[in-house]
Amino acid sequence: MHTAVKLLPTEQLLTLTREMLLSAQAGDWEKLTELEKARLPLLGQVFAQGVAGNVELAREVLSIDEKTKSLAEAEMPVIQDELLKIKNSGKASAAYQAIQGFTSSNT
Repeated sequence: MHTAVKLLPTEQLLTLTREMLLSAQAGDWEKLTELEKARLPLLGQVFAQGVAGNVELAREVLSIDEKTKSLAEAEMPVIQDELLKIKNSGKASAAYQAIQGFTSSNT
């Protein structure tokens, strides 16, 4: 009989943190967001009594988070550009539809 190995909350936290970095490196921002949501309760659980009992873990999590944050910040201009294109495309579409409506009602 095969039983799944249950990770300790500290191990789960570190695993999710590493997976977040891998997702950022792959540009999978949706997965990164999902992992962050899953990790949030673990942060509270592991560090509920402060970091004194898990200083090395806290250092490692912060170090990995800094790398993840740097990747996300580097991607921000690209995301902002994409959002601007979507916004402008929506405005262009609305203008086109308004012109179409105007010209078809005047014919």
